[in-house]
Order: sequence, then C-alpha cells, then structure tokens
Amino acid sequence: MTVIEELRKRGLIEQIIFEEDLTERLEKEKITFYLGIDPTADSLHVGHLVSINVARILQKYGHKPLILVGGATGGIGDPSR
Repeated sequence: MTVIEELRKRGLIEQIIFEEDLTERLEKEKITFYLGIDPTADSLHVGHLVSINVARILQKYGHKPLILVGGATGGIGDPSR
C-alpha cells in the first residue's frame, strides 16, 4: 500500500491535483514537510488532529515532519498581533 492509498483509505484525501506525479515523488524520494500549529487557542481541537494524523502517516512511510507550534506561526493571520 502506498502512502496515498493509506490516506485515501482513512478518508483523509478526497481528490489530488497531479496525483500520478505526487504518488511517484512520494514513492521515489523521502520529503520533508511542514505543519504549523497556531498556539493561540486554549487547546488543540479535532482540526489539528487531522493534520497531525496525516503527518504521522507520512512519517510512517519515511518522510520527515517539521512541526512548529510557536509565536511566529500564531502571529501569521492573527490580526491582534
């Protein structure tokens, strides 16, 4: 099973633009990917869980996650800052 097949099986992917290209790249090389989490909320919520699960599955297939929870991530898009 490929990473794309697993993500689709778990209902985490609905459609992909250039699916063949993405599948080929994920099978041929290990990528580093970024997930930024805004820390301004009181706690994590189910929306965060979806992204974290995708990161966990990509990591299971050998890809490298860079997960950032911090001030810079929270400052982007936060009009109060």
